[in-house]
Amino acid sequence: MTSARKTALMLVAVVFTLALGIGMTTATIRLENRATAMRFERLADSVANRIHQRMIQHIALLRATRSHFDASERPVSEVEFQRFVDGLALQRDYRGIQGLGYAKLSPASETAGAAQSRDRTGLIALLEPMNARNSVAIGYDIFSDSTRRRAIMAALATDEPQASAPVELVQEITPEKQAGFLIYIPTREGPSRHHPDGHGGVVYAAFRGGDLHHAALETYPDPPVMLRTIDKRAPDRPLFDNRTARIPAWLARYSVQREFEVAGRSWQVTLTPKPGFLDSDDRRASLMVGALSSLLVLAVIAAMLTLFRALAATERSARQSAQQAQERALLLREMQHRIKNHLARIQAICRQTARASGDLASFEKMFGARLSAMAKAQDAVTRGRRDSADLHGLLCAEIGELVQGGAGNGSLSGPEVRLDGREAQAIGLIVYELATNKMKHGTETGSPTIRWHIEARGRQRWLALDWFESGAKPCPDQAGTGAAGGFGSQLIEALVQGDLEGRFTRRFDAAGMRISIEFPLSLH
Repeated sequence: MTSARKTALMLVAVVFTLALGIGMTTATIRLENRATAMRFERLADSVANRIHQRMIQHIALLRATRSHFDASERPVSEVEFQRFVDGLALQRDYRGIQGLGYAKLSPASETAGAAQSRDRTGLIALLEPMNARNSVAIGYDIFSDSTRRRAIMAALATDEPQASAPVELVQEITPEKQAGFLIYIPTREGPSRHHPDGHGGVVYAAFRGGDLHHAALETYPDPPVMLRTIDKRAPDRPLFDNRTARIPAWLARYSVQREFEVAGRSWQVTLTPKPGFLDSDDRRASLMVGALSSLLVLAVIAAMLTLFRALAATERSARQSAQQAQERALLLREMQHRIKNHLARIQAICRQTARASGDLASFEKMFGARLSAMAKAQDAVTRGRRDSADLHGLLCAEIGELVQGGAGNGSLSGPEVRLDGREAQAIGLIVYELATNKMKHGTETGSPTIRWHIEARGRQRWLALDWFESGAKPCPDQAGTGAAGGFGSQLIEALVQGDLEGRFTRRFDAAGMRISIEFPLSLH
């Protein structure tokens, strides 16, 4: 597999795994967001219900107060009203309500200083509990403000509790002011000294928006929610708003709205989680999926690298196997070639030996000796496990007895030379034939002297081997250079010129016979 294909395959695997991991992580984040949204919606429902239920309780308390006035067989005195409100324990059980009060309704002409454009007045006569804030509201004309007046008129028309739009209460006497509202309900009766003519009045409750919401959320020590409550018909003046100036978008997307009715008015509560509402647990699953996805990508990369290494090892093994197969095929061809050469040489030796032998016994002796020479040469080649033979060792194996131990008396001398199988076979047979000729036709004493050296001829190395026999005389088959003669001479010349591709010369002088063999070496 090419490097480009490996890179492309790894990129495809990594991109696919990365896309799968991103998809799983994204899906997990969406599920977490949905779960968080559902959790916040449950919290928002709980908070909105608390505000709504508290208002229902306050309206029920206002109805009870009217019933107290209307059910009394005699007019309710101021002391009785004070005891009644004290018994309700507003600051303990009904936190969020500023006070319960009663305002006398009468025609405008009955009240000094009343505006001529109004046909009624409503002076606050009673307001409990009587504290610093509520005391300033005594005597206030509730018809003097249009917002209050519209709520009172709606209550008189329906005879049901009616809330006003957001207003600033008369009780706001401190710098820290809150938006407020009032709920009115008409009553036919009242304290006797305030309506002797039977015009009646309204029972009402005053509320500070901040106190009401804090009371509704008092069971949450640190509520993880921000609120904005508005009257839908007067949205510009919120009843309560504790949100920060700017809400981050990741929080704003969890915002929910809840609506409910409060004494004829429609309230809308917008709830947004605080940053503390979302913690690490909300992202635990996506973090785990993201981490596992990252590990999966790393695992895919490691697996791909391992696969590539395995493929590379397989390819190397395949190449090695192919190379070994080629080497075995080459070796087999070489063996076949050598066997054919050996068989051809043996066949030629057998044929020539048979011609030169007078009988079977001499043939067997001469033929066996020549085969032994070939075997010794082959043994010298295979002994070193290098498919080559040392020249000195080969000569010692072939004619060691003839030269009386070889280098020990100086009969063999020359540098170290290694011959390949073909050269070793040829030299082995050549020296065997020369040694055989010496024993048959040479002097009885003295051993041949063999010298060799290496010459550089162009880019090739040539081996020059000299054979000298002291006192040797030419025999009938050694006339001249040996171009004609017996089988031994013919075999030597064929081996030198054919197998070794070299030159063979032989001459005689007064000192004896000198033979020179030269051929190029295959091994360097």
